[in-house]
Amino acid sequence: MASLRFIYRDAHGAVSERTLTRWSENTRYIQGRSETDSLPKTYRKDCIVEFLAGEELLLNEAAPPAPEPKPKASPDERPQILFTGFKSARREELERVAAEQGLRVMKTASKALAFLCIGDNAGPAKVEKAREAGAFILDELQLHALFESGELPC
Repeated sequence: MASLRFIYRDAHGAVSERTLTRWSENTRYIQGRSETDSLPKTYRKDCIVEFLAGEELLLNEAAPPAPEPKPKASPDERPQILFTGFKSARREELERVAAEQGLRVMKTASKALAFLCIGDNAGPAKVEKAREAGAFILDELQLHALFESGELPC
């Protein structure tokens, strides 16, 4: 394969000459190695200032399409709830109901935690961490009242 030489402006604005002896391309990028590179480097075509040699070897419009970046997931804005101190089967049932009610079920307490629903075997460390995060601490009866009325019980 013939060499490809070009002037390239990187993301920091630095301009340098690049020579690739082994390379491939898609519609957006050229990826290749110079004789001294052990790993390939990727260059954006729109950052190439000028081709010095080998431009006629490019596929240009006939190049395979570049992969599209995956869209970023939108943040999950639902109120978070965590269950602790329940037997496994009961906790799973409560988690299912909470998800159906529009809450985001969590496995650990975080600063975004809105509710901690505690059962008979709730550990004091988890309760304290949730309290420090500003979460409302509820038992199962208070949780059901919240689901029914939309209000936190007194």
